[in-house]
Amino acid sequence: MSGRPAGYTANEDKLLCQVYLDVSQDPVTGIYQSKDNFWNRVVAAYNRGKEENWVERNQRSVQCRLQTIEKAVRKLNGCVRQVENLHPSGASEKDIIAQAKTLLTQDPNFKNGFKFDHVWDMMKDFKKFSDVDFGRTKARKHGSTYVSSEFEAPIPDSPLVSSPNLLSFH
Repeated sequence: MSGRPAGYTANEDKLLCQVYLDVSQDPVTGIYQSKDNFWNRVVAAYNRGKEENWVERNQRSVQCRLQTIEKAVRKLNGCVRQVENLHPSGASEKDIIAQAKTLLTQDPNFKNGFKFDHVWDMMKDFKKFSDVDFGRTKARKHGSTYVSSEFEAPIPDSPLVSSPNLLSFH
Protein backbone atom coordinates (compact mmCIF):
# COMPACT_ATOMS: atom_id res chain seq x y z
CA MET A 1 0.00 0.00 0.00
CA SER A 2 1.30 3.43 -0.84
CA GLY A 3 0.06 6.94 -0.23
CA ARG A 4 -1.38 8.49 2.85
CA PRO A 5 -2.40 6.26 5.78
CA ALA A 6 -5.95 6.28 7.08
CA GLY A 7 -7.06 8.98 9.50
CA TYR A 8 -6.84 8.50 13.24
CA THR A 9 -9.69 6.90 15.18
CA ALA A 10 -10.78 8.09 18.62
CA ASN A 11 -8.94 5.14 20.22
CA GLU A 12 -5.77 5.95 18.29
CA ASP A 13 -6.00 9.57 19.47
CA LYS A 14 -6.41 8.40 23.07
CA LEU A 15 -3.34 6.18 22.87
CA LEU A 16 -1.34 8.88 21.12
CA CYS A 17 -2.22 11.50 23.73
CA GLN A 18 -1.48 9.12 26.60
CA VAL A 19 1.90 8.22 25.11
CA TYR A 20 2.67 11.90 24.49
CA LEU A 21 1.83 12.79 28.10
CA ASP A 22 3.87 9.87 29.45
CA VAL A 23 6.97 10.74 27.42
CA SER A 24 6.60 14.48 28.15
CA GLN A 25 6.26 13.95 31.88
CA ASP A 26 8.93 11.27 32.30
CA PRO A 27 10.86 12.63 35.30
CA VAL A 28 14.10 10.93 34.25
CA THR A 29 14.41 12.19 30.68
CA GLY A 30 11.44 14.58 30.29
CA ILE A 31 13.19 17.93 29.85
CA TYR A 32 16.69 16.63 29.14
CA GLN A 33 16.01 14.99 25.79
CA SER A 34 16.53 16.29 22.30
CA LYS A 35 13.53 17.01 20.09
CA ASP A 36 14.39 14.04 17.85
CA ASN A 37 14.80 11.70 20.80
CA PHE A 38 11.49 12.88 22.26
CA TRP A 39 9.55 12.24 19.03
CA ASN A 40 11.32 8.92 18.44
CA ARG A 41 10.18 7.83 21.91
CA VAL A 42 6.58 8.97 21.27
CA VAL A 43 6.41 7.15 17.93
CA ALA A 44 8.00 3.97 19.32
CA ALA A 45 5.67 3.91 22.33
CA TYR A 46 2.62 4.54 20.13
CA ASN A 47 3.54 1.76 17.69
CA ARG A 48 4.25 -0.65 20.59
CA GLY A 49 0.90 0.13 22.23
CA LYS A 50 -1.30 0.16 19.15
CA GLU A 51 -3.83 -2.52 18.32
CA GLU A 52 -2.66 -5.09 15.80
CA ASN A 53 -5.08 -3.89 13.10
CA TRP A 54 -4.10 -0.20 13.40
CA VAL A 55 -1.80 1.46 10.90
CA GLU A 56 1.80 1.88 12.02
CA ARG A 57 2.50 5.62 12.25
CA ASN A 58 5.68 7.53 11.44
CA GLN A 59 7.07 10.62 13.15
CA ARG A 60 5.55 13.10 10.72
CA SER A 61 2.08 11.59 11.10
CA VAL A 62 2.29 11.57 14.90
CA GLN A 63 3.60 15.14 15.07
CA CYS A 64 0.94 16.47 12.70
CA ARG A 65 -1.86 14.75 14.58
CA LEU A 66 -0.65 16.02 17.94
CA GLN A 67 -0.31 19.55 16.53
CA THR A 68 -3.91 19.38 15.31
CA ILE A 69 -5.11 18.18 18.72
CA GLU A 70 -2.99 20.79 20.52
CA LYS A 71 -4.37 23.63 18.40
CA ALA A 72 -7.98 22.60 19.05
CA VAL A 73 -7.48 22.01 22.78
CA ARG A 74 -5.63 25.30 23.23
CA LYS A 75 -8.36 27.16 21.35
CA LEU A 76 -11.17 25.57 23.39
CA ASN A 77 -9.22 26.28 26.60
CA GLY A 78 -9.09 29.93 25.55
CA CYS A 79 -12.82 29.98 24.87
CA VAL A 80 -13.48 28.37 28.27
CA ARG A 81 -11.34 31.06 29.89
CA GLN A 82 -13.26 33.81 28.07
CA VAL A 83 -16.60 32.40 29.23
CA GLU A 84 -15.32 31.95 32.80
CA ASN A 85 -14.04 35.54 32.87
CA LEU A 86 -17.62 36.72 32.38
CA HIS A 87 -18.49 34.96 35.67
CA PRO A 88 -21.81 33.58 34.39
CA SER A 89 -24.10 33.28 37.40
CA GLY A 90 -25.26 29.76 38.15
CA ALA A 91 -23.38 28.23 35.22
CA SER A 92 -22.12 24.70 35.73
CA GLU A 93 -18.90 23.43 34.22
CA LYS A 94 -21.03 21.69 31.60
CA ASP A 95 -22.75 25.02 30.75
CA ILE A 96 -19.40 26.78 30.46
CA ILE A 97 -18.00 24.09 28.15
CA ALA A 98 -21.14 24.24 25.99
CA GLN A 99 -20.86 28.02 25.66
CA ALA A 100 -17.12 27.75 24.98
CA LYS A 101 -17.82 25.27 22.18
CA THR A 102 -20.36 27.67 20.70
CA LEU A 103 -17.79 30.45 20.86
CA LEU A 104 -15.19 28.17 19.26
CA THR A 105 -17.40 27.65 16.19
CA GLN A 106 -17.26 31.40 15.50
CA ASP A 107 -13.58 30.96 14.58
CA PRO A 108 -13.39 30.13 10.84
CA ASN A 109 -10.80 27.43 11.59
CA PHE A 110 -13.26 25.65 13.90
CA LYS A 111 -16.60 26.30 12.18
CA ASN A 112 -17.36 22.57 12.32
CA GLY A 113 -16.89 22.50 16.08
CA PHE A 114 -14.57 20.77 18.52
CA LYS A 115 -13.61 17.30 17.29
CA PHE A 116 -11.60 16.03 20.27
CA ASP A 117 -14.06 15.41 23.10
CA HIS A 118 -12.55 11.92 23.39
CA VAL A 119 -9.20 13.38 24.59
CA TRP A 120 -10.39 16.68 26.13
CA ASP A 121 -10.34 15.49 29.76
CA MET A 122 -6.88 14.02 29.29
CA MET A 123 -5.32 17.05 27.55
CA LYS A 124 -7.17 20.15 28.83
CA ASP A 125 -4.95 20.65 31.88
CA PHE A 126 -1.63 19.72 30.26
CA LYS A 127 0.39 22.94 30.43
CA LYS A 128 1.48 22.97 26.77
CA PHE A 129 -2.14 22.58 25.68
CA SER A 130 -3.57 25.18 28.04
CA ASP A 131 -1.33 28.25 27.66
CA VAL A 132 -3.41 30.29 25.29
CA ASP A 133 -2.03 33.13 23.22
CA PHE A 134 -4.66 35.46 21.77
CA GLY A 135 -2.08 38.02 20.79
CA ARG A 136 -2.37 39.69 24.20
CA THR A 137 -1.75 36.71 26.42
CA LYS A 138 1.93 35.98 26.13
CA ALA A 139 3.93 33.16 27.60
CA ARG A 140 7.14 34.38 29.22
CA LYS A 141 10.05 32.11 29.86
CA HIS A 142 11.20 31.95 33.49
CA GLY A 143 14.09 29.55 33.85
CA SER A 144 12.95 26.33 32.23
CA THR A 145 9.20 26.86 32.64
CA TYR A 146 6.71 29.05 30.84
CA VAL A 147 4.36 31.30 32.74
CA SER A 148 1.44 32.96 31.03
CA SER A 149 -0.21 36.19 31.99
CA GLU A 150 -3.96 36.39 31.60
CA PHE A 151 -6.27 39.32 31.08
CA GLU A 152 -9.66 39.34 32.78
CA ALA A 153 -11.53 41.10 29.98
CA PRO A 154 -12.35 39.47 26.65
CA ILE A 155 -10.48 40.80 23.69
CA PRO A 156 -12.47 43.63 22.06
CA ASP A 157 -12.75 41.99 18.64
CA SER A 158 -13.55 38.55 20.02
CA PRO A 159 -16.84 36.92 18.99
CA LEU A 160 -17.87 36.93 22.66
CA VAL A 161 -18.01 40.71 22.81
CA SER A 162 -19.77 41.03 19.48
CA SER A 163 -22.38 38.39 20.38
CA PRO A 164 -24.16 39.63 23.53
CA ASN A 165 -26.82 36.88 23.40
CA LEU A 166 -24.23 34.09 23.35
CA LEU A 167 -24.21 33.66 27.11
CA SER A 168 -27.88 33.25 27.85
CA PHE A 169 -27.90 30.27 30.20
CA HIS A 170 -31.16 28.38 30.58
